[in-house]
Parts: sequence; C-alpha cells; structure tokens
Amino acid sequence: MIRQFEKRLELITKISYLCLAICTFNPFLYISSVQPVFVKLTLALGAGLILMRLFRYRTYGKMPCVMIMVLFCGSFALSTFMNRQYGIVDNGKWIVWTAIQFFALYVCDVERDTKEYRKEFEILAHIMIVYSVFSAVYSLWMLITRYSGMIESADGEFIICGFTWGRLWGNYTDPNYGAEFAVIVMILSLFFLVQKKGFLRILYVVSLTVNYLYLIFSDSRTGEIALFCSMVLCVFMWLCHIQKKERSVGKYGTALAGAVCIAAVLLGGEYLARSGYNTKLAPVFAETFSQDDIKKTEGETSDSEKKESSTGKKEATTIKQETSTVKKEVGRKEDLEKDVTNGRFSLWKSAIEIWKTSPAYGTGYSTVVNYAKEHTPDTYLINNPLGEYISMHNAYLNTLVYQGIIGFILLLAMAGRILQYVMRLFLRGQTDDILYLTAMLACVGTVAAAMFFLLEGLYTNSMGSFVLWTFSGYLTHYSYRKKEENIA
Repeated sequence: MIRQFEKRLELITKISYLCLAICTFNPFLYISSVQPVFVKLTLALGAGLILMRLFRYRTYGKMPCVMIMVLFCGSFALSTFMNRQYGIVDNGKWIVWTAIQFFALYVCDVERDTKEYRKEFEILAHIMIVYSVFSAVYSLWMLITRYSGMIESADGEFIICGFTWGRLWGNYTDPNYGAEFAVIVMILSLFFLVQKKGFLRILYVVSLTVNYLYLIFSDSRTGEIALFCSMVLCVFMWLCHIQKKERSVGKYGTALAGAVCIAAVLLGGEYLARSGYNTKLAPVFAETFSQDDIKKTEGETSDSEKKESSTGKKEATTIKQETSTVKKEVGRKEDLEKDVTNGRFSLWKSAIEIWKTSPAYGTGYSTVVNYAKEHTPDTYLINNPLGEYISMHNAYLNTLVYQGIIGFILLLAMAGRILQYVMRLFLRGQTDDILYLTAMLACVGTVAAAMFFLLEGLYTNSMGSFVLWTFSGYLTHYSYRKKEENIA
C-alpha cells in the first residue's frame, strides 16, 4: 500500500512541476496568483517524495548517476558558502530546486517495471501536447490580429507577449523557450501519431501543424538548431533500426545523410513560410485591423489601469496593449546585422573572464552579479547597453561560472554516465521499444542543444528542465532494467 502511495505521489509531483513550468513561462499565468500556488505545491510534494525515498535509499541509490548528483548539489552548496558575503538565501533556494529536479524528477524506482513508467510518460506527454496546442493556436491568433503586449508584474518585471519586435512571443514569456517547447511537442506528437489509432490522431496532426507554425514565426534560431539536431537524431536512429540486419559504415553514412536532408527540408520550409507571410499575408492583416480596434483596446487598457489604481494596491499592470495597422514583418534583420550572435559571444567571453577569478568553486548562481561588480566591474555581463545579465545564455558556461570547475566536471560526469546507459540500448540491439526510446532521446537532445544558448536545464524551472530530467530518468531506468534482466 505504501508503494502504491509513493507511485501516485511521484506522478502527482511530476504533474505539479510541469504545471509550475507552464505557469512560469506563460505571461498571463506568471503574473496571476496561480503560479505561486504551484511553487508552494511543488516544493511540498517534491520534499515529501524525496523524504519517502530516503527510507528506501538502498533501492533508489542503485539508480545510475545518483551519487554524482549528490556531489553536484554539494558543489552548489560549496559555492554558496564561499560566496556567502554576496547573499545566501536565493542560492539556497536553488539548491532545493536542483535537488527536486534530480531526486524527484530524474530518479526512478529501479524495482518498478518499465511499462509503468511508460504509462507515466504518456500521461505527461499528453498534458504537454494539449497545452501546447492551446498555446500555439492562441499565439497564432495574436499574430493574425497584430496583438502586441507588455505587462509589468507586481515586482516591476516587464513581460512581453504577442507579436513584438519582429517575433511571435505569443503565449510565452520568451520565444526561444516557446520554440524549444514546440520542437519537443512536435517529436511527441509524431511518436503518438505513428503509435496510436483512432480520433486522437487528429490531435497529433493539429499539434504538429500549429507548433511548427509557432516555431516558424517565433524566428528563434535556438528553436531551429534544436529542430535540426532532434530531427537528425530521430530519423537517423529510425533508419538504423530498419537496417539493423545490414549495419555497416556505408549504411550508417546513408542514414545520416538522409536524416540531414529531411531536417534541412524542414528548416527550408520555415524560411519559405516566413518570406511568403511577409510579402503576402502581412499587408492583408495590416489592412484588416483598423484604427477602431486600436482605440477600443486602448480604452480597455485605460479602464483597467484606473481600476487598479483605485484599489491603492500594487498589482500587475498592462502598460502596453495594442493592435496595429502597420505592416509587421517577421524577422530581425537589422538587429542581427549589427551582431549576428545577438550579444552571446560577448556574454561567453565575459563568462570566461569571471570564471578565471574563481576557477575552483565559482561565484554562485544568484550572486554572480554582485560578485562580478566587485571582481570584474568592466565585464560585459554587468557593463553593457542592455543592463545586467544573470545568465551567460549558455547552460554549460553557467555551470562553469556558478559552480567552478568542480561543478562543471560533475555536470560532464552526469551527462557521460547517462549517455553511457542510454546508448547501450541502441548499440546492443535492445530495441524492442525503439520509437518510444528514440522519441524521449530526441526530446532530451532538443533540450541539450538549447542549453548552448539559453538558461536551461539547470537553475530554472522550465518545460525544458522538466523534459531533460524526467525523460533522462525514464531512459536510464529502462536501460538499467534491461541490463538486470539480461544478467538474471
């Protein structure tokens, strides 16, 4: 009975964390009272689940990578302690969230059957698919109606939504994270489209279509790179499985070339769609939505502001909300002509400058700005036209800076250990569930690719972080169980 309760608690905790990630990257839910509820709920559920697992530490300790993860959290604690003069509370909070990602999302019960975790996977995947369809459709409606919004949260944080600065932010707080999530959901939808039968196939087709359209109009190069990498991986693994009886260097080369061609076609389709929209549809939409729509929207915004000010209480406020008759085109040509990396190379250079001042244990996560002000006051991270950054826009460099070489080596050790178990499934021909395993691996690969350009995977409660650790756990658990079965 206790095992059943623990099993249900695990699923509920994962659903709660997924909902928290969704709320955090949805501009309207983020400023509402819903997001803080999921913060508290996920913390309580995660802590309860980890506590229950401590009573069965001998079982959960067999899960590959657990000890490395314990050491990684220890490294985080070390960097927090060594930089305590710059602040300790926020870093402490993120140690807790990192523990939840590792020991509540990633860690699995090695005694459970793989079919049980596959059921979990399907439930979580369908939650993501359903939400993404709603979010993508709503985002595309913002594109069609030329909606552009900016919201100031109660904490003074500015949140953008709609179609702004040549990009479709839509129903996400950041188009790069939205595009990454769209790629993940496209992979899941494709998997279920092949696996399932009946009317649900309509949902998967719709999901593939609207998420691909969101990816196109988000104009996210991070999303494009993630799509390319994940599609190459998906098609390559599938073709290798088809030709498993005739594996050779030539066959692998042919499979890889075919995978690259399919991925290139998808990316080419994006550029053609954006070009067609700018030349044909953008002028039509600009004429359709008149000045009357603008006046109406401005009037609603004004009334909303008056209502909020009359309460005398600081609340989230829409400070910009409009539709536009101006022909808005998708693309950031002028911005990227000035700097094709959009400031990333400068940030990465800054990361190395800061790391050199504390190479062993780093600066801590939430204390990096205060640390840089004292030790590297001229570095780009805090001395640039756009303000202070807390992230290097590269999760791997983030770890190097925040936790030093100790944390970075532990992160590489985690990745290597997980990859060792995962690749065993494919290289040894244990491929009874090849599509299921490939779909999860491609989703994890999507996040791993996005981590080169975003604060992702670690130090953030995002949809990508959820997918990275949850799906990596399922893959590693599957490999572990197959290994134990073969030994038995």
